[in-house]
This record gives sequence, C-alpha cells and structure tokens, in this order.
Amino acid sequence: MQLSSAAKRSDNLGDNPSDNPRDYSGDNPRDYSGDYPSDYSSRPVVLQLINARAQRKRIGMGILVVLLLICAYVGLTRGSLPIDIEQQLKYFISGGNTAANSTHWYVLSEIRLPRVIMTMLIGALLAVSGCTMQGLVRNPLADPGLIGIAGGAAAAAALSMTIVPPLIPALESIWVAMWAFGGALLSVWAVLRFSNGPQGVSVAALILAGVAINALTGTVIGAISYVASDDALRQISYWTMGSLAGASWTLCGLIALAGLVAFTGLMKSRNALNLLALGEKEAAYMGLNVTRYKHWVLWLVAFSVALATALCGIIGFVGLVVPHMCRAIFGVNHQVLIPASALMGALLLMVADTLARTLFVPMEIPIGIVTSAVGAPFFLYLLWQQRRIFGGGV
Repeated sequence: MQLSSAAKRSDNLGDNPSDNPRDYSGDNPRDYSGDYPSDYSSRPVVLQLINARAQRKRIGMGILVVLLLICAYVGLTRGSLPIDIEQQLKYFISGGNTAANSTHWYVLSEIRLPRVIMTMLIGALLAVSGCTMQGLVRNPLADPGLIGIAGGAAAAAALSMTIVPPLIPALESIWVAMWAFGGALLSVWAVLRFSNGPQGVSVAALILAGVAINALTGTVIGAISYVASDDALRQISYWTMGSLAGASWTLCGLIALAGLVAFTGLMKSRNALNLLALGEKEAAYMGLNVTRYKHWVLWLVAFSVALATALCGIIGFVGLVVPHMCRAIFGVNHQVLIPASALMGALLLMVADTLARTLFVPMEIPIGIVTSAVGAPFFLYLLWQQRRIFGGGV
C-alpha cells in the first residue's frame, strides 16, 4: 500500500509530537490548521529569537520609563531650594497656609514642575527629529541642524534683539521666539528650494544647501554681534547657549499640543522611513511616493526643531547622540526606534537640566553647554566603537 506524503513525513519525524514542529492537515503547507506546541523549547528557533528580541525591547522601554520618572523626581526636589514633595502634598491636602509652605509650594508648582515637563517635551521633540532626519538621509551623522534650522533661528533672534526690537519691552521674549521660529522655517524653505531638482529633493544637494545656509546665517550673526551693544551681545550669547529657565504652564501646553501633532505625523511615516533605509529607488519600486514623504518628514522635523529652538535657544547633540544610543539597544525599526528616541531624549535632557541647575548652586549653567559637554565625548566614543563601519582602522 502506498503511503501518503503526510504519513511519510510523520514516519520520518517520529511518533513523538515534540519532534513535529507543525501539524499540517494536508499536503499543501498553506493548509495549516494546527498551532505550535505550548512548550517554548520546541518552537522554531526563529520564533524564539523574535520573541526574545521583542521581550528585550519591552524591558528596555520599561527601564527608560522608570529612569525618566526617577530623574523627574530628582529634578523636582533638587536645586537652590530643596523641596520635600511628600511634605508639600500633605500641606496642600490639609490646607496648610504657612509662609514657608507657600513659598515651597509656589516653587514646586509654578517653577519646577512646568520646567520638568517642558524639559521632557523638548528633549523628546529634538530626539525624535534627529532620529527621523537620520533615517531620511540614511546617514547616522545627520542632525536637524544640518538643514539650517538652528542657524536660521539664531540669526533671526539676533536681528530681533538688536536691529528690530519689540515696541513693548515686556513682550521681548515672545518677540524673539516669533522671529526665531520664522527664521528657522525660512532657512528650511531656502534649503528645500535650492535642493529640489527634476527628480525631487536630492540628499546630497540637501546637505550642501544646508551647509551654505548655515555659513550664511553664521555670517549674519557675526556681523550683528560686531555692531551690537554689550547688553545685546550678552543676550545673544546667552540665547545661543540654550536655557529652559522661561518654562511656564502656557509654554508647556503649547509644546505638548504641537509635539503631539508632530509626533503623530512622524509615527505615521515610520514605515516609509523603513523603506527608505533600503534606498530611494528600492522604496519607489515598492510603491512609496519618495518625494512626497521627503517633504512631509522634512517639514515636520523643521516645525518641531524650530519650535524647540525658538522657545529654548540652541540645544545641541540631543538629536545626534540619542538615535545612536537607541539603535544600539532597540535596533533600526522606526516603529520602535521613534518612541524609544522620545523617551531617551526626554531622559537625557532631564539629566542635563538637573546638572545645569545643581552643579554650581545658585548659579545656573546654560543647558547647551551641559549637553555639548556630555554629548561630544559620548559621540566620539560611539565613533571609536564604530570606526570599522566608517572606513576601517584609525
């Protein structure tokens, strides 16, 4: 009697069910009605690796959330005025109204808490923007400042501080932020205008146009600094080093709303970024409208970084270093990489801001100095570790 193909497979694999990784109901492998055994050790090796990798990513995300909460607690309690949060909450619930409690509660609720929230939002925006920018141009050394966002914002802010001052001095901070935001978007528009060709936006032309715009804005800043007064020059220098001292609940609401829009748009582009990692031609062959997604992602990145720069000044290395750290832990899939970069960016900027406020109490260091001091050596370490990828030995 002639055995069926299913019987032959059963005879070859043995009678032990654990020896048969799959139970087919017919000769066609697509006709599969069984399931994997409940024993994890008997599953295929590929599934074991996928499950282990997914579990490692979940654990990594959980660790980032815990570390972020710890850093937020430290940021709320440490500073020139130490605050006991538990004691303040007891006073608030019981309705206590002592002078000391009023002062501590005001510092906690109106200064520290908005600053901590704003710091996390700005860090997440910068990190996610850097992650998507690197995925778009397929270059791990890319940064949002590559397309002239920071330079345009700094040049416009310097103009508003010296040549075009506000009519109402009390609105100076809003005036400077509006000019910086407009200057950043104008620089991005100029870069896209010069890099847009018959075949769409070229990555090489985008980088070259960004270098030229950065050089032009640097020239403008230098000329303004040369003719500015001492007070204006000090103000320009302080703004370009970055600061989160102006945090308020109003700014937190504005950044949260704008950040939610930008983050949602960038998350919707995660599959497009994964396809672009294969190359523009390959992505186009798979049905992706490359030109459309390039413009979409670039304007979302420009909007996010322009908003952060306009409100806080220039904060470097967050969008450059954080994606490297996240790729080493979570891989290159943007579906996981974008939210991981948001958490890591919030954590990194939270640590930097806490150090800026607590290292030399009561003096506060500009946060841009702290991020550069921490980010530059770490980035050099990453380059040293990956020197074989970038061209062999040193």
